[in-house]
Amino acid sequence: MTRILHIADLHFGAEHPSLVAAFKDTARTLKPDLIVAAGDFTQSGRKREFEQAADFFAALNVPAIGMPGNHDTPVRALHERFTRPWQRFESRLRPHLQPRHDSEQVRIETLLTARRAQWRPDWSLGRVALPALKQALDRLNPAGEMAALRVLTCHHPLLAPGGARGRARTARAAQAARLAAQSCDLVLTGHLHETFAEPCTIDQRTCWFVGAGTTFSLRTRDEPAAFNCLDVTPGMIRMVPWEARSLAEGFQPAKARDLPLGG
Repeated sequence: MTRILHIADLHFGAEHPSLVAAFKDTARTLKPDLIVAAGDFTQSGRKREFEQAADFFAALNVPAIGMPGNHDTPVRALHERFTRPWQRFESRLRPHLQPRHDSEQVRIETLLTARRAQWRPDWSLGRVALPALKQALDRLNPAGEMAALRVLTCHHPLLAPGGARGRARTARAAQAARLAAQSCDLVLTGHLHETFAEPCTIDQRTCWFVGAGTTFSLRTRDEPAAFNCLDVTPGMIRMVPWEARSLAEGFQPAKARDLPLGG
């Protein structure tokens, strides 16, 4: 079995310190093999927020894979946002977050869906570059090799409950979801602060699109702070959301869900 903790939307700068501590305690108990972090590590892309995030991952001492989200570009330093949007992420967080993982049990690739700016007024929405997606999917499926589980992770949803509405309006999401469903088993995302698992079946095989809540941010919207624990066994993923419904109790497991893999 391989155990993956799927976290997203940490929003350092708007985090609750007791939830950070509770997550560290829970992670030590769960003993994951990997952590997949689906973007928005900071609230405003400030240097001190990235330093907080770097300290957090360093303390976990677990291999982590991740890619930035829309909050990880500088909000106030506009010259950096437009000329070097990801420099702070790369210099401070990249030493603790790998862009990919490859083992016999699981192969993981990341896809950048956040943008420094867009022609549409809401710059927080995601956009998929199809050539970049194709490169990531090609790396997930090298000729003559097959991992037990193939995972793509990005910040913005490609497939979400209710369709492409509101904050789920990721540009080119429908085409990207079809391509991903043909080439991988699992797509892990964030951005919505919502926990979900949506299947997409193409040619009699199923890919799961899974979203995570905000792990310890105060920006919880309609759900409590949460993350997903994914236990991968041959032909199956058991997904258990861990929710913090009260600060006093920390993270507690919610109802498990089995996600069948394969055809």
